[in-house]
Amino acid sequence: MAKEDPPLVDRISDASKKATNVLAQWWNLATADNRPPSNPEDLVPIKQLPIYGEDESPKQYKFVMEEPLPLQREFATVRKAFTTEYERVAGRFKTVDKTVTKSKEMLSKTKSYLDNEWTVLPKAAAITVGGMAGFVLGMKRGIPGRTFSTGLGLVTMAAFCYPHETVDVVRVGIAHSKSAWERFQESPEPPKKSEIDLSPPK
Repeated sequence: MAKEDPPLVDRISDASKKATNVLAQWWNLATADNRPPSNPEDLVPIKQLPIYGEDESPKQYKFVMEEPLPLQREFATVRKAFTTEYERVAGRFKTVDKTVTKSKEMLSKTKSYLDNEWTVLPKAAAITVGGMAGFVLGMKRGIPGRTFSTGLGLVTMAAFCYPHETVDVVRVGIAHSKSAWERFQESPEPPKKSEIDLSPPK
């Protein structure tokens, strides 16, 4: 005997129950939190969160050794040597320049002092020092060299202490030299001496 189908009302009721169960399961799955439970140690306060999103993929760099160009090492060696020598020479010239500048300043001060002071004592002392310096420099040159060096030192310091008088003396000396040279050129020729005739009388 064939089994009879359930009435239509029962079938509709079963279908509605199944649909309700499916919707309930879908809602539970959609609203359920499937994330793993959070670890309190990994939590970060809102203040420490970055403003902009961080790129989690780190950039990778590959270092490639650059091969030196032809003669690059030679030029580098020459450049380093030139720089070292230039710094050394510049330092020496700087020291020399400072020494020359200080010497010029001291010489200028000494000259202004000797020019402004009208007393004879400082100038005489300076001339004496010049003579002594010339004497010391000419110690190994014998008596003529010593005399020449001493005289040169005295004359140099005298010209330094009395510049105007030195210029006048030089001008007078040049004028006398020119006059003597002109007189020498204009001097008459000496008269010719008459030759004595020693031939026998005719």
